[in-house]
Amino acid sequence: MAEPIEETLRDVGPALSNEVTTYLVEQFGMTPAAARKRVSRVGGEVRRLAGITFPRKARFLYLQQQFGSPWFWGRLIEALLEERSAYGYALAALRQRGGIVPARQFAIVCGAPVKQTKQLSPDTIYMRLNEAGLLCKIPVSGVGECVALTQGQNHYETQAALMQARLITEDILLTAVKDWLKKLGIVSYGKVAVRSDDALPKVGTFVWDLSAPCYLGHMVRQTAAGKPKPGFVACDVFIGEDMTVAGAMPFLRKCVTLRSLKNVGPCMQVLVADRFDRDAFKLLKQYGVIPATPENLFGEEVAKGLSQLTSVLHNAALAVIDPQAFDELFSRLGKIEGAAIQLRGTLFEFLAADIARKSIAPDVKMNRLFKQAGKGEAEGDVVAVREHQSITVIECKGYSPRATIPDELFERWLHHNVPICYNAIREHPDWKKLDVRFEFWTTAPLTEKSMALFVAAQKAVKPSRYSLGLQLGADVRAICKKLKDPSLLVAFENHFMIVEAPLSPAKQKKLAF
Repeated sequence: MAEPIEETLRDVGPALSNEVTTYLVEQFGMTPAAARKRVSRVGGEVRRLAGITFPRKARFLYLQQQFGSPWFWGRLIEALLEERSAYGYALAALRQRGGIVPARQFAIVCGAPVKQTKQLSPDTIYMRLNEAGLLCKIPVSGVGECVALTQGQNHYETQAALMQARLITEDILLTAVKDWLKKLGIVSYGKVAVRSDDALPKVGTFVWDLSAPCYLGHMVRQTAAGKPKPGFVACDVFIGEDMTVAGAMPFLRKCVTLRSLKNVGPCMQVLVADRFDRDAFKLLKQYGVIPATPENLFGEEVAKGLSQLTSVLHNAALAVIDPQAFDELFSRLGKIEGAAIQLRGTLFEFLAADIARKSIAPDVKMNRLFKQAGKGEAEGDVVAVREHQSITVIECKGYSPRATIPDELFERWLHHNVPICYNAIREHPDWKKLDVRFEFWTTAPLTEKSMALFVAAQKAVKPSRYSLGLQLGADVRAICKKLKDPSLLVAFENHFMIVEAPLSPAKQKKLAF
């Protein structure tokens, strides 16, 4: 009974039921009535997508083995976007980003307003797509809870490191955009918000990767009381594959809907991506959106650095640290205010993870989130587990060696992170009986106050609970030398040690007399 429909779905891919009906009429010579009846009774390997409705009572049909395939997602998103469905925009945004985003960023990318009459919110969209079996939430080491397209078990494990590298690169790109907007005087200097802030950037009813008020003459409007009302800049960024039409449409939906809101002033809308498909570029321009690339904003050198950064960080996460590649990144991206600080901190975490893997335990995870009910959460930058023996949680602070670790930062690690991580470990079924150690690794010196605090805490803690350790710059360098790994030592010395330039022959001669 179902063979013609199964054959149709194998030929044309997943499709709406009315499309399958038309195909049966044209290819198998059935009457429309007979074709509709056969489609309504279909079973076997054919599945109907539950929970997502289409006009004229159409259903989305697919073969069981097609679920989760690129063909499945492509056809489903195409069908939903044709109906301008909020579900289609959300799925398209996720597919553009490799099928997974941090849960916090889902509200930004999905194209839906946070709260607006007669519009589905991001939470509602997720809930309904989750009920339909299309979206799920999964924990990703180093990122936290993520929203993902439903795929096979462990599908995203291999992509976790790549996603984390992409997110770091995007954060540096946002730093560059923020700096560019401020230096040109396009936005109010101290009021630029980015997605890493406590509250997501917001303009109107939508959240963005970056937003800021704009007081340029043509953007300002007057209130009824005669006061100036600013316009805004709203920007989203994406580093990765070419931005497609489907991938750009969720952003475009935000832009078009925002313009219909009466109480929101003019808004300059910018989408920054590595590259745009020709059709995506034309579509964005057609709707008055600025499609920008890192190269046309910041020049070829910075663009190459950002392009290189994702792959370098991905390799570093896989314990392949290339000192020369990091040197090039610092040189290319050092022009971006704050980028060197972000890079130095990220590099030090990767170095610490590799050192821990080679000197403490082979099982190492980065950026592990520990939670304690009623007390909050804390992140362990590097967590090394020796099976059936011990667990070591390392806090990494890759500062310039000329800086000093702030007292409040060290105190928070000692009084907040350590207790929460310890209690979470003792509640973990696989770790609760292991020896526990917490270490603070830093490339910058501690103040006398922090040192005294550490010594006091080290003496006060009971060895039966956990132990505390401190590794300063010279200590970390000594470990690198002991491991006899040239790449680790060179990367550490190049970026975390003060190296005095050798005296010129003329100065040596002068000092000799």
